[in-house]
Amino acid sequence: MTVIQSFETMLSRLEPTPRQLEDIQTKRETIDRVLQNDRSIFLGKGNQSSFFTGSYKRNTIIRPLDDIDLYVTVHYGQHAHGKWPIHIMRLMANALRRRYSQTQVRIDSPCIIIRFLGFKFEIVPTVFYSDDEERYMIPGPGAREWIDCYPNIPQKWMTNSNYINNKKFIPLIKILKQWNKHNKVGLQSFHLELLTEMVFAKLSEIMSYPQAVYNWMYYVCKWIDENDSPFVNEPGKYYQYVDDYLYGNKFKLSSVRQKLKLGLQRAELAMDRWVKGKELQAKRLWYQIFGEMFPAPILSVGKTLLTAYNPTILSSSNLSGILSPPKPSLLGMLYKAQTTNIPKTILTDSLYQRPKQVNKGFLELLTEYKKIFPNHK
Repeated sequence: MTVIQSFETMLSRLEPTPRQLEDIQTKRETIDRVLQNDRSIFLGKGNQSSFFTGSYKRNTIIRPLDDIDLYVTVHYGQHAHGKWPIHIMRLMANALRRRYSQTQVRIDSPCIIIRFLGFKFEIVPTVFYSDDEERYMIPGPGAREWIDCYPNIPQKWMTNSNYINNKKFIPLIKILKQWNKHNKVGLQSFHLELLTEMVFAKLSEIMSYPQAVYNWMYYVCKWIDENDSPFVNEPGKYYQYVDDYLYGNKFKLSSVRQKLKLGLQRAELAMDRWVKGKELQAKRLWYQIFGEMFPAPILSVGKTLLTAYNPTILSSSNLSGILSPPKPSLLGMLYKAQTTNIPKTILTDSLYQRPKQVNKGFLELLTEYKKIFPNHK
C-alpha cells in the first residue's frame, strides 16, 4: 500500500458508518416528535421543525463521533419576544427528560445536551427571520438574550471550496481533524475548518493529501505563531472571532503553538521521505502523525516502527514533479525563481532554524501578501 493509498484508507476509517448515520437520523426524528407533541411547547407551523448544522451537516465529522448539532425552530411570539431563551430551553429539556428517562439530559447554554451511546446531541432553540433566510437567533451567553447567527453560510463556502479543490477540501479537513484529535492539539472544529478555507481558497491548492497537510501546517503554524490576538473572523459577523478561545488562554495558546511546530516538523520529514521514494519510512512517519486511523506500515524483520526525528527540509533537487507547491508557491516558486538575490540555503535550513525576520520576508515573497490579517506583524 502506497502513501496515497494509506491516506485514502484512513479517510474510509474516519467516515461514520451507515449504522451510525441511521441511528442519528432516528434519534433526530424522535426528538422532533417529542417536542412537537408536548403540550407545554408550541413550535409553530412548518414542514420541518429542526435541521442539522455544524460538522455533521457539513460532512466534516469523523469517528469516533462526538457532537451532533441540531437546531430546533421555535415560535418567536410564544418563546422569544420579550423572554429569555432559558425559558424555552427548560420546557424543551423537561419534555426530553420525560421521553429519555434513563438518559442524561442537561442544559449547557446555549444548548441542551442528550448523551446517547456513541455520540451526543446538542439541541439549540432557534428563531428564523421570514425576510432573511440566512439569519437566525439563538441563545446568547447565559441564555439570557437572543443573538444572531448564520448557520448555513459555512455550508455554502465549504461546498464551493470543495468544488474548486477537486473534491479534496472536505476530506482534507477530516484528515486534519484526525491529527488534531490524535495529538490533543486543542483546536476547535470550526476554527480548524476556517483556517483550512483561508489556506486553500486564497494561498494554495490541494494536489495531494500529503502535500496539503504540509502546506496547511506551514501557513497555520506561521499565522498562529506571529499573531498575538484573534484574527479568524466569524462568518456573517463583524468584529467577532472564532479563535477568541485560543488567544484568551495563554497556556492553551503556547501549547497549540508547540504542537503545531512539532506537526510541521514531522510533516516536513514525512514529505522529504515521500518525495525521495522512501514509501515505508514516509508511512511510518505519517502513522506517528495520525495514529491508528492511518494504516500501520508492515514492518520487515529487524526493523522498528519508530523513526528518529532528524530535522530537514525538502531540497530543490527532489521537488520537481513530486511536490505540488502552494499557489502562490511556497517552495516551488522559490525553486523555479530565476533571481540571484535569494540565498540558496533557504531551502536547506529548517523553518525554525531561520531568523524570524527571514521567515517573515520569505512568506511575503512567496505569497505576495502583506498584513493580510488584522494582527499580522
